Amino acid sequence: TRVSVPAMLEVGGNGDLDCSWEEDTDHMYSIKWYQGAHEFYRYTPTFRNPIQVFPLPTLDVDLEKSWGGSVRITNVSLAAEGPFHCEVSADGPTFHTASDSASLTVVDLPDEEPAIKGVRSYYPPGSWVDITCISLRSKPPPILAFTINKQPVSPGWLEPQFDQTDDEGLTTSTLRLRFSLRQRLLEDGELRVECVSEIPGIYLYTTQYVLSTSPPYQASVTGTGAARAGTRPWHSSLVLFLLLLLSLVASKSLL
Repeated sequence: TRVSVPAMLEVGGNGDLDCSWEEDTDHMYSIKWYQGAHEFYRYTPTFRNPIQVFPLPTLDVDLEKSWGGSVRITNVSLAAEGPFHCEVSADGPTFHTASDSASLTVVDLPDEEPAIKGVRSYYPPGSWVDITCISLRSKPPPILAFTINKQPVSPGWLEPQFDQTDDEGLTTSTLRLRFSLRQRLLEDGELRVECVSEIPGIYLYTTQYVLSTSPPYQASVTGTGAARAGTRPWHSSLVLFLLLLLSLVASKSLL
């Protein structure tokens, strides 16, 4: 009468499968669960050991939390994605069989938070900003977006998102942003740029950088900066010496 599986699980996660039935004039003989074409669980209530598990490389079964038509699956892999099929068989004399299926989606979240590459230490007003947001290895790929000072950027400043899938089925995504650093974009000489990475319903992460139009401060090496505490510049010492000399000459003339 009903087959229920989680709509979505993360890689390595767990979830519950449930298969319901009505006996009517027949009596249930066995319930079987399949992942794709492969049987991995069977419940036969008339057997001494009513539960049988057939190992699969794509998932494990938690026997302590499985009984009848309800099965707890654990350690799911990407390969566990797809249809799960429940089959209920009646005892004799009819041996009637009924079945139904439902699909499971397995997601693998990005390896780490999105990174913004290409940021310089400072930007003179009017210069070009050319940065790229990168999200590493996920399934499905996230939707990437940029904001400037919390506002969506002009579509004309963006290149289309580029997704590259590796041999393991995981996708690395990049989004490039290019624009001129105009005065109207600045707030107190700064601009806040964010990259937002989202897999709707399960993942959302934001990385922020502050772009500055002020060059980083560097102490002068050859200049005539302020004297260190406890010392006097040489010209100050010369002035004191001349004043002392004049005082001595004046005192002699009075004598």
